[in-house]
Amino acid sequence: MGSIIIALLTGAALAGIYLWYHSKRSRIPLPPGPRGNLIFGSALELRTSKTFWINFAKWTDQFGPIVSVRMLFQRMIIIDDPTIATYLFEKKASQYSDRYVSQLALLIGWETDIIFIEYGPLLKHYRTLLQRALNNRVVLDYVPLQEHETGRLLGRLFESPKRFMQHIHLMAGSVAIRMVYGYKVDSPDDRLVQAAEQVMAIFSDVMAPGRWMVEVFPLLRYVPKWFPGATFHKAVASWVPILKATEDETFEFVKSQMAKGIAEPSFTSKLLQPENGEEITKEEEDHIKRVAASLYGAASDTTVSAVKTFFLAMTLYPDVQAKARSEIESYLHTRPHKHFITMDDRPNLPYTSALIREILRWHPVLTLVGHRSNGEDDDNVVVGEKTYRIPARTAVIANVWKIMHNPEVYPDPEKFIPERFMGENPPPFPENYAFGFGRRICPGMHVAQQSMWLSVSNILVNFTITKAKDENGAEIVPEENYTNDIISHPLPFKCHIQPRLGREKWLSEIDL
Repeated sequence: MGSIIIALLTGAALAGIYLWYHSKRSRIPLPPGPRGNLIFGSALELRTSKTFWINFAKWTDQFGPIVSVRMLFQRMIIIDDPTIATYLFEKKASQYSDRYVSQLALLIGWETDIIFIEYGPLLKHYRTLLQRALNNRVVLDYVPLQEHETGRLLGRLFESPKRFMQHIHLMAGSVAIRMVYGYKVDSPDDRLVQAAEQVMAIFSDVMAPGRWMVEVFPLLRYVPKWFPGATFHKAVASWVPILKATEDETFEFVKSQMAKGIAEPSFTSKLLQPENGEEITKEEEDHIKRVAASLYGAASDTTVSAVKTFFLAMTLYPDVQAKARSEIESYLHTRPHKHFITMDDRPNLPYTSALIREILRWHPVLTLVGHRSNGEDDDNVVVGEKTYRIPARTAVIANVWKIMHNPEVYPDPEKFIPERFMGENPPPFPENYAFGFGRRICPGMHVAQQSMWLSVSNILVNFTITKAKDENGAEIVPEENYTNDIISHPLPFKCHIQPRLGREKWLSEIDL
């Protein structure tokens, strides 16, 4: 116990010296923010937070659209204004395109992963690889497999509707692993799909602000595993084998299939076939492996979150569901032999398109988007009539949830209202913010939107989603509860899913 007290007192003294030194460095102020605890700043408050984005929103409501938050030796800048986010992440992209690398990410070895790597030549190379396999033309090549997996989702919903959440995970994981590695999933118990779920759970744990004491006290990285508060060492030791095995096994599967001449076209197989005919180096193979692994996890998790939110919204807003279905059925009335909605149908279904936009706004998949300032202080952050300072290597976080819930831009933001995106002067479309900003924008956003469209439109035309009932016949109204993660999911809820009249035969004949 004595060693812990000494460590805390030493930390407090160092924090005081640190803050005094930095307060003297510049007369240009930091953005305003909460005072927090004398020693820890706001770190302890975040450690107990149930929803980080709500905490951040309270601070920006109190102090303004840009807020400075201290966490012992570190600072975070929180933004809830898209104009400021665009100003920093796009207009000042050369200064704000780094990513904060957490202590846990360093221990895992993620500092060269595309999600965390500093802005520079290697990140540019990674993005070039992504662009080769995910540009606007190439993503259309993935539509047939997305349509196929959407059809299998419909068939599974028909067979066992109560397991809809499991079916969503399987559909999204199947699309992601087949798109990235050309691997076809035939079972919900497939080991690689389950591994992807584990990888994304690890990512969420690593990225949770304030969850780990090592992020508050970075020097804890170097303490032995038995040291009080060093539970993160045990977590990292359990995570690393899972991450490495998943990355290696999927990549070796592609190489093996290519060697046999039977590889299905995929993101990885395309990149392993050099454009200039030269042999791929070991270093380049490692780059492709890292980029593929990142894309695989992210592509799966974002789709899962969005489609779950769709089911929750349709359960709570039956009038919206009825209006979207009416639009689709009117469209199909003149096409009696058409059973499946495709990407080509989207321009003819404006209300359904607006519904998908409202999914992205109502509960955004990415609640928070984090960048980091580069190695130099920025003493010229102009916000309105004020000028602030953002120190070097500071985490700068856009609160996407708050941006999407600004009542001045989106009236009644807590309500699900697709009509807000129709008409002559709609508010900014959520896809402008939902997938990130500037040079760190999600490269797979077009693929994700394709999966959302195919899933949502075809579920609407084939099923009716209503509230489940308890043993007494009373309706169960699900709550809007979400996980406290960077990629946030609805917590498990119940709903009743019933096939539409006349759709049973077609659904029963889908090959699973």
